Amino acid sequence: MLKLYPSEIFKEVPMDATLRKRYAVSNYGRLISYTNEFFDGRELKGGRADGYRTLDYRITLPDGKKKCKYLFIYKLVGQLFLPKEEDHTHVIHLDYVRDNDQVSNLKWVSRVDMLAHGQRSPHVIAARKIPRLGITGKLNATQVIRLKKLIHDPNRKTRLKIIAKQFGISEMQLHRIKSGENWSHIVI
Repeated sequence: MLKLYPSEIFKEVPMDATLRKRYAVSNYGRLISYTNEFFDGRELKGGRADGYRTLDYRITLPDGKKKCKYLFIYKLVGQLFLPKEEDHTHVIHLDYVRDNDQVSNLKWVSRVDMLAHGQRSPHVIAARKIPRLGITGKLNATQVIRLKKLIHDPNRKTRLKIIAKQFGISEMQLHRIKSGENWSHIVI
């Protein structure tokens, strides 16, 4: 037996295939499966795809093969409960929480507005503040200058293999620096 929240409304999910059960979503973002009446149904958690709640189901194709499909709950709530303008093609979460699928938290927007909304996300802003590690490479310009001076020193006694190990690079990388294929813009 399903318990309804005050002012909760369920609408049936339009499916592109006939399934054993029928599905419905509410304006609170809840997903249920039922056979005849909403009240006889049971609430489903649904799946997850990149933090978004989904309705996963499987259909059988005419050739006998099975195919897995899924629908995003927030898109279903947007299609069934929100008025849509012609140029608005995407549904966004106003509070940036991907599993909060209440109709009061969703809004139809254009692609440009969706991208701008994503840039204002607190997750994106926090990610910008974190320095990107591993992008800079193993060597910087100062190290390359020191390396080139070592390589081109006529009185050098150290083998190239040992120099490469000192700087934490491969022998091939050292060869490319020596031949001018890499870091050729730095001249000593």
